[in-house]
Order: sequence, then structure tokens, then C-alpha cells
Amino acid sequence: MKLRIDGKVQKVKIEKQKYKNLKEMLRLVEFKYLFPERVIKSVEIGGRTVHPDYLDSLNDVSEINIVTDSTINFLKNHIELSIMALDSVNGAIEMVVEAFEASEELAQLHINYISDSIMKTVEILEKGSIFLPIVEGMDEAILEIEEKMLRLNEIKAPEEMVKFLETDFLTGIEKWKEFLLKILSVINNASMETH
Repeated sequence: MKLRIDGKVQKVKIEKQKYKNLKEMLRLVEFKYLFPERVIKSVEIGGRTVHPDYLDSLNDVSEINIVTDSTINFLKNHIELSIMALDSVNGAIEMVVEAFEASEELAQLHINYISDSIMKTVEILEKGSIFLPIVEGMDEAILEIEEKMLRLNEIKAPEEMVKFLETDFLTGIEKWKEFLLKILSVINNASMETH
């Protein structure tokens, strides 16, 4: 099969019968032909990026162009997005505190959102750690933020929850954010030969 990858036509050995849909085929291309140096950044048709949900409705793979990025750049971008998400946690905690006055269910919904957002940042770091430069204290930083998340899930009393969120939890978030910034600094200052 022929595919365009970064604008160049390349031959790949993938049988159409072996995959159910285009997303699955793209995973195979990424795994067999790009990984670990590169990852799929996006898919284009006629120079326009196609939303991932639209991929399965495409029948003709000759129309697509697979745009790649280096794995380290991909991770760097995700870490930057994670830091931006962490910047919004202060506001989210204020919403939780206000929500507790109106409804515990609403407050729990906000807490779940915060938890999911933070655990996504941890997941990015854990999955990408083999591609990232070695940064001292990574295991400790991950363990520390995971402990904060466990504690957050254990607390049931609203007053105790609010106190934890406004003190220990916020401190933990700031330390986690500082660690992610440290990783970005190491990536930016490292020679790409080390990645």
C-alpha cells in the first residue's frame, strides 16, 4: 500500500484486510514505520487537518497525508498543555468551594474534573518517560502527586475537603507544575542527540 507521510509517498506493508478502520491502520503505520523516533501529529486531506472522529468515514487512504512530529516534540507540547491545565486548577478549586455550598454532587463533579485533568498529566509523563531526558526526582514527583490524588479521593467530609484543597492540594499542584517546568527546561537545554 502507498501512503503519503509528511508529503512524500511511501510504500508500507500493511494489508487492508488486517485492520478494521483507518484509525487502526494509522496506529499500525505509527508502530511499524514511525515509532520510536516519530509519532503521528495529524492527518490531512488537501492540506486541511482532518478531525480524528472523521477518519473512519474516509475510504480512500490515497487522499490522506500523515503529518508526523518527533516523539520528544510531541511530549513537550503535551507537557506544555499540562502546565496550562494546572494553571486553571486554582479557579477550579474556587468553583469546588462555591459548589459545596449549593450541592455536594456538583462539587464532586468539579473534583472529578480536576482529578482527571491532573492524572492525565501524570499519564503523559509516565508513558513518555522513556523518551524524555533523565530528570532527577521524577519518581518522587509522580509519587507525591499521586499521593495527593489518593488523599483527595479518600476525603468525604466537605469541610475537610475544602481545607485540603485550599492548602496541601494546592501546594502539591504547585510542586508538580514546577517539576513539569523543570522537565521542559531540561528538554529545551538538552542536545537533541541525547533524546
